[in-house]
Amino acid sequence: MLVNGFLFLIFDQVREVFEQQGSYQFMGSEIDLSFLANISSWFFLWMGMAQFISLSGAFQMFQLKKRGFHLYAIAQIILLIIPKLFIPSLPFPFLEMMISAVFVLLYYKNRQFMS
Repeated sequence: MLVNGFLFLIFDQVREVFEQQGSYQFMGSEIDLSFLANISSWFFLWMGMAQFISLSGAFQMFQLKKRGFHLYAIAQIILLIIPKLFIPSLPFPFLEMMISAVFVLLYYKNRQFMS
């Protein structure tokens, strides 16, 4: 959440580094990060806001408020959509969708204890 806000503010400088180097070596394999040069800095702002909404929803659920469940569920859907809108070359986020669905369903089953 904080990292996304920080990247939103300094992404022009980060983009210059990606454009100059293009790929990186990590543990013996080459990682191509050139696709990051085409991302809008707004991507990081929207992701940070959605993560904040998700975190506030989880905190409200911890306080047994139903409103928190709705905030959390909506934020999880938004967190699945935003990367696909800003980075169309990414593959379908099947694993992220399954993990989000499991947590939303588990929280949904315990919604009866929330007020």
